[in-house]
Amino acid sequence: SEVRVTDPEERLKIEFNTRKTILRRWIYEFEKIVDSLEPISKQRTLMIVNRLIKEVPNADPFLESPDRKNFWGIFKRSPVVVWLPALLIAILVMLPLVYLVVRALGSGGEIWSLLLRTRTLAILVRTLLLVIGVTGLSLALSLPLAWLTTRTDLPFRRLWTVLTALPLVIPSYVAGFIVIAALGPRGMLQQILAAPFGVERLPEIYGFPGALLTITLVSYPYILLTLQAALKGMDPSLEEASHILGYGPWVTFRRVTLPLLRPSLAAGALLVALYALHDFGAVSLLRYETFTWAIYLQYQTSFDR
Repeated sequence: SEVRVTDPEERLKIEFNTRKTILRRWIYEFEKIVDSLEPISKQRTLMIVNRLIKEVPNADPFLESPDRKNFWGIFKRSPVVVWLPALLIAILVMLPLVYLVVRALGSGGEIWSLLLRTRTLAILVRTLLLVIGVTGLSLALSLPLAWLTTRTDLPFRRLWTVLTALPLVIPSYVAGFIVIAALGPRGMLQQILAAPFGVERLPEIYGFPGALLTITLVSYPYILLTLQAALKGMDPSLEEASHILGYGPWVTFRRVTLPLLRPSLAAGALLVALYALHDFGAVSLLRYETFTWAIYLQYQTSFDR
């Protein structure tokens, strides 16, 4: 006799499992057909199927899981030892933000006059310019470096992979000292150029140019490492199929490689932007006023009263 399921959630789960079983059977039959094809036809067939999967909405059956659409399904699927520590850590991380919101709301109408001051808006603009500049320059620097260290026969490629990631161990204030000592008005570069060219003083490195250069040099590995991992894990048959279909290197990179790198680019860019937003050492040494330096000066003056 047929058993009727009246619970809507249970019915969705049964339908989801049925679709998943059917899809696995289709994949198995398709793999047998593809294995019998010639290499070129096999690559073209795989490209067509991948394109169809991207174009069909909700092609991934796991996206239709009822538990994935339900927030509380996370707690049902995961054991207590997994979600309970994660929940406690999330609460601890949110405490400073909650404290700031409570203090801001407790100040009454003074908070709006403070936020809308000309100096506050100027600091906001300078901070955003630094974040955008550092993120863009890091992307421009990391993408060719990742390509050279993963897709070319560069001599000592493994050594270059390690060396390009070393700026991560340098604190931003140490990098600021290095930039000032090397590129300052009377720095090492000026001393090198003084004898042959008679250069007595270089332009000021302080301000936006120095902060942009310093933070970029210490933060670009966040994008570089994610791009290297993405390039190493990418299926080379997709690019080979593009070449077989007659597309050149630049078209293949723009239409095949770059779309596959977008998640890694976005993740690395987010890390770099957050790093530039929270940095204090470089902006204080290079005398570029952002929110971190302004907050530090505000607290310092309040303690000195």
